[in-house]
Amino acid sequence: MSGKHLPAVLITLTVVLALITGLMCLVPPVDRDALTHHLAVPKLYIQSGGIVELPDIEYSYYPQLLDLLYCIPMILGSDIAPKFIHYLFSLLTAILLYLYLQRRFSKVYAWIGVLLFLSLPVIIKLSTTVYVDLGLIFFSFASLYLLIQWSKKGYPLKLLILSAVCCGLALSTKYNGLITFFLLVFMVPLVYLKTSVNSAKSQTRAFY
Repeated sequence: MSGKHLPAVLITLTVVLALITGLMCLVPPVDRDALTHHLAVPKLYIQSGGIVELPDIEYSYYPQLLDLLYCIPMILGSDIAPKFIHYLFSLLTAILLYLYLQRRFSKVYAWIGVLLFLSLPVIIKLSTTVYVDLGLIFFSFASLYLLIQWSKKGYPLKLLILSAVCCGLALSTKYNGLITFFLLVFMVPLVYLKTSVNSAKSQTRAFY
């Protein structure tokens, strides 16, 4: 296989994998967490006509961002559409991964990264379930990606705010988002100080 055909092969494999995973989403949800938590709580909200306290369901006190999003198709009577909503976040993460790898390396490496990500057994499993983990992955990675762009583009406030918003969405998706929060809190000053020090050293060398 010549190198010029490699991108086309990678794109074809990625599209085929994405379509197969999408077909697997057509099966009705059977996972325990989906039936007892991620679909059950939104269903009770719909039956109650709004968000109500459910003291007998511990999961109802967890972050509910994606679960509330699942209410939209469930109001229309579909318990399969939430699978596609969850699957969409894996595709969005793949797009961000492609953008990052393309700028850092090349298009070939970007497609390889996307294919490896989407073909991970845990990602395929999560893509076909009504969970919230893929939303957490997307918002966490988006927050990190925006933070990297913030440092590379001279610290524009807009990118820092967008990174903080994505971090907040990760926290609103699952409590594991606290890990993302604490990591980014420590990364912001470290990245800023490191870049400032490198810039000062460069200016000093230029002066001498």
